[in-house]
Amino acid sequence: MTARIFAILAAIFLVAAVGIAALTPLGLTLGIGIVSYDKAILSWLQEHSGPWLWTWLELPLLQRPLWLLPASLGVICAGLATSFNFGKTTPQRRRRS
Repeated sequence: MTARIFAILAAIFLVAAVGIAALTPLGLTLGIGIVSYDKAILSWLQEHSGPWLWTWLELPLLQRPLWLLPASLGVICAGLATSFNFGKTTPQRRRRS
């Protein structure tokens, strides 16, 4: 059951990534996408996070393409679905002679 949930999440995230990549301009980054949604959120995020967190994690993530976040979440969910499904085989029917 858990494998199915992660497989569905993977499909949703990967379809969302393709949709975002197809419908948005080519150079749209995560930072620009967030600013177009809410202009004060980046300053709030910088004020409420540590300086090392802003410099080493958040700022490089904001410079990536907008479609990359759902695509990476989709790949992670697909890996989890495969991991939870590993080793489980479907029951095979026995043939009677």
